[in-house]
Amino acid sequence: MSQPQRFLFDTDFGAPKVIKAQVATVALSDHEAALAEAEASGYRRGEADGRRAAREADAARLNAAIETLGAQLAVALADADARALTVEREAAVLALAFARKLAGAAVAQFPLAEIEAAAACFAEIRQAPHLVARVAPDFVEGVRASLTEAAQQRGFAGRLIVLGDPEVAEGDARLEWADGGVIRDAAAVARAIDRAVEQRFGAPDESGPEGLDGPEGDDR
Repeated sequence: MSQPQRFLFDTDFGAPKVIKAQVATVALSDHEAALAEAEASGYRRGEADGRRAAREADAARLNAAIETLGAQLAVALADADARALTVEREAAVLALAFARKLAGAAVAQFPLAEIEAAAACFAEIRQAPHLVARVAPDFVEGVRASLTEAAQQRGFAGRLIVLGDPEVAEGDARLEWADGGVIRDAAAVARAIDRAVEQRFGAPDESGPEGLDGPEGDDR
């Protein structure tokens, strides 16, 4: 016959008694009020965040517009500068073209004017044994007649020699004496002016007003 099993109690009567805490209860009205306040607070935060995001978006759009406008303004100013430089250069070249035409017409009408003006140097070279005037071959007789009278008036009679030189252009002259000389070379002056214009404005545009000049030497 089997032995009866002893009954063991799970309760430990020696352990301290645990008192269960009471769960606090909230009135339904208070709960609903708390929910309403939470919803209102969340709405206010969302509204503030939305306004801040809108301000940031507006600022970003404004900055983008300013940058675009600045870039467009820079391009416009650069284009205006380029146009102004082109106009300035074309005006200078056009003025030179007219000046050359006018100079050519003046030489054609008064071919000896500058040569006669150069004869004023006689007063400063009276001690020179002779003065040689080199002019275009077709100008020899006219220059000789004009300068001989000027030489006599300035005490230089008999010491003036006028020679024709095919390398001297019409209206130009080379006055030479022992210690120096004077050269009037319109082509050299024109080349110097062209170089100055090119250094200031760059190489000439073939389609520009230079075409008024034609080939060098045609303005005579």
